[in-house]
Amino acid sequence: MGRKIEGGIIENQDLARFTASPANVAPKDQIDLMARNWFSLTPGRTEPIQHQYVDAKTGLTETVRITGSAEYGIATIFDQDLLIFAISQWIDAKRSGLEPSRRIHFTPYQFFSWLGIAPHGTAYARLKEVLHRLKMTSIQTTIRSETGKRNRNRIRQFSWISEWEITEEQGEVRGIEVVLAEWLFESIQDFHVLTLDKRYFEIPGTVERWLYLYARKATGGPSGIWKESFKNLYQKSASQQEYKHFASTLRKLAKKDNLPGMRLEKVCSVAGKDMLLMERMDKRSSTEAVAAPAKAEIQLSLIERTPLEEAWENVLEIMRKREGAEQVRAWLEKLHLVSLQDETLKFRAPTKFIAEWVSNNFKHKLESAWESIGQPLKGICIESGSKKAA
Repeated sequence: MGRKIEGGIIENQDLARFTASPANVAPKDQIDLMARNWFSLTPGRTEPIQHQYVDAKTGLTETVRITGSAEYGIATIFDQDLLIFAISQWIDAKRSGLEPSRRIHFTPYQFFSWLGIAPHGTAYARLKEVLHRLKMTSIQTTIRSETGKRNRNRIRQFSWISEWEITEEQGEVRGIEVVLAEWLFESIQDFHVLTLDKRYFEIPGTVERWLYLYARKATGGPSGIWKESFKNLYQKSASQQEYKHFASTLRKLAKKDNLPGMRLEKVCSVAGKDMLLMERMDKRSSTEAVAAPAKAEIQLSLIERTPLEEAWENVLEIMRKREGAEQVRAWLEKLHLVSLQDETLKFRAPTKFIAEWVSNNFKHKLESAWESIGQPLKGICIESGSKKAA
């Protein structure tokens, strides 16, 4: 049959093989990878990508340093598509009650179809190059280096792919098997992810791609709006362009304003410095927030969602699939998540009627959805003002 194996998985043979689902699962990306750019925006980059910042929540200084080999360079933002594919498969499996592993098996056709790419000879050759770059890219970081209280000096080093294998028969690629970084796999165990618009894979430009990922994360607050200075975006993008060229690119993107599900607008601070306003269109709630003038020139720290808020977004997505987007929009999105204490989930509804309706019609369904993402739960309490409805 002319069977050929390239690459070759020789370590971690005790890892159970996880086969990717043929279903068209929703694309998801890991949140840390969206806060700052971890991938090259230009092919063949060998200059290290470096980030250092103080985390607003912990007060700790976090560092990221990414290097690549002279032969392959640093993995590009287009190479990241394979990691997004794996993350999406892991999340879908966990929600279905399955146990995914870092060792994932899939076919090239399955991957290309998910991306919306026509499979052909050039695509197969490029996929091999992607595997090489992801394997040869080295990451050193303090981010998520330990669960719970962390030693400030602890650094983890890894490659996006630990091992990979391509099986060919009669010159055709039949299957791909990769072992992905433990750091990446661990980070999705508490659903530290956000859902992407599937049109993301149609974005042609590298800066444009990164800007979508950052905007998707930055606009996750209640208002769905975030403003950032051009200078800050330049630093977080790790672009090799001169600042003036990067700023020109941002102005063009704001004028074109065609990021999936986002609205972009160039605005100015009080001192006249360029800023980019990003608005998530499905969260538009107030035109005043868009029109309000900047009252301070100081750039605010980006406040990430808590794990509880991320879990609630995942539950809402499950309910959209089960009950329909209109039902979720009409009732569940009106709830305010208060807390999770003693395995009891507490919400506040804007009116007593909504509180009672949700309690009578969705309470048990919400409990089922919440438990399906691996969160233990004893019950749900929905309040309206000071009166408890359930």
